[in-house]
Amino acid sequence: MRLGWLGQVTAQVGSGSRAWRHAPFGVVLAAAIALRAVAGAGYPSMLWTGDSVVYVRSALTLTPAAHHPGGYPLLLWLLRPFHSFTAVVAAQALLGLLTGVMVYALVWWAARTAWPHRLRRCQLLGCAAAAPALFDGDRLQLEHLLVSDELFGFLVMAAMTALLWRRPVTLRSAGLSGLLVGCAAVTRTAGLPLIAVIVAGIVVIGVTGGIAGRPRMARGGEWRRLGAGVTVATVAFLAPVTAYMTWFHSHHGEFGFNKHGAVWLYGRTAAFADCARIKPSPDLAVLCPSRPPKDRRIASPVYAAMFSKESPFRRVGGIYGPRSNELARRFASAAIKAQPVDYLRVVVRDTLRAFVPGHPPYPTTWTEAKYHFPKRARGALNTAAAVGQSQLADAYGGAGGQTRVVPPYARWVRAYQARFYLPGPALAALMLAGAVGIAAELVARVRLRRQGVQRPGEPGPGVAALPPWLMAVALLVIPAATADYDHRYVLPVIPLACLAAALTLIAHTRETDRVGGAAR
Repeated sequence: MRLGWLGQVTAQVGSGSRAWRHAPFGVVLAAAIALRAVAGAGYPSMLWTGDSVVYVRSALTLTPAAHHPGGYPLLLWLLRPFHSFTAVVAAQALLGLLTGVMVYALVWWAARTAWPHRLRRCQLLGCAAAAPALFDGDRLQLEHLLVSDELFGFLVMAAMTALLWRRPVTLRSAGLSGLLVGCAAVTRTAGLPLIAVIVAGIVVIGVTGGIAGRPRMARGGEWRRLGAGVTVATVAFLAPVTAYMTWFHSHHGEFGFNKHGAVWLYGRTAAFADCARIKPSPDLAVLCPSRPPKDRRIASPVYAAMFSKESPFRRVGGIYGPRSNELARRFASAAIKAQPVDYLRVVVRDTLRAFVPGHPPYPTTWTEAKYHFPKRARGALNTAAAVGQSQLADAYGGAGGQTRVVPPYARWVRAYQARFYLPGPALAALMLAGAVGIAAELVARVRLRRQGVQRPGEPGPGVAALPPWLMAVALLVIPAATADYDHRYVLPVIPLACLAAALTLIAHTRETDRVGGAAR
């Protein structure tokens, strides 16, 4: 079998005589491990959010939660024998490190193919592309949050690595990428549409590499192989999705991922819904949102419509009431049909929030505050929720279950996060670089095709940049389209954006470099 521009990785990495080539990245990786060791010393237990209670309870009982997918609780259940949240911190730190390693591996082998005589350039670009995934302060803090996002981001990056690992995409690679995206979908429902990106990647890479330039008699076989790859990826994706939905049905009596998913889409529509234009039926009119919220600490109309004192759900038994999901589904559908332009406007507006400098207090001031390492462990409040959290923490993590802040390491880590993170404009620049590079590559291929010139059948890094770039776009748009903007939803985008930008850079310097090399 012909190996592609990534296919020789096993032999290359496994060769001791060539290990020195990765010495610069070894130094980078060692620094990233040391950073996590300091963070673990300062914050040896997990940081809790409102969703954490649901995840831990689900892990302790091994039952699917009614309000959140169960992929992350399964990870917690697997780690439960350690009886320690420090083990969870270590596991999530490992996922963060592996994410950076995958970015480096993909960029390194693309660069080595394009620049075979430019070792230092390959080392520099590989390390630079992986650095945001390894050293971003916000991603470091995410590894300490007791939420599903770190696992979700790792699974998405692993799916992309499986897709790009060989040229052309093999059935095994297609199946593995589909399976990993399916696992991401049962971790966060935002992963459900991502199978479309995997399918698009298989098609684009297959068309530009596996079919272009082949004799006519061979094209039929290539298209059949392409169809087989798409089928295998889809079936592999459906395997964990179907298994989880069946498990969910066995406990909650319905096939799905949660029993109240429509309330989030309702919250999305609350940002623009005008009942004078929607003209809802009397039973839906009770959900007409009131704007703006009286509490000025609430910046998000979605949060206000769902959780504030003015929430319309208080009239129907709360967001998890027996009628809430059905009413929310009907109201959201009516709002989008009546105001499609307004819906598109708020989706675009909240997608672009990812590119704003700094850390605006959105959706609320206290939500944004949870995405920073705390100065002190929050004391348990004398409420049922706080008592329940404490009991769950003790049941899962024993004496070390509660959040701990250990000086002076905690102070060092807080200072690090405040200074070292990828700002929104930098993420925008990476996304723009990827978009421009991919567009230029595709235009060049079309122009050459019209001139009767065929590029080699092997798709280069310019084409390979399209799947990670599309995945990054999807991860930015899906939350804004179905729920709301939240800064932690942006963090899994960073490795994908860096990968896409690096691959396009390689694509647009490879030919010039080869010509120059030949001249020298």
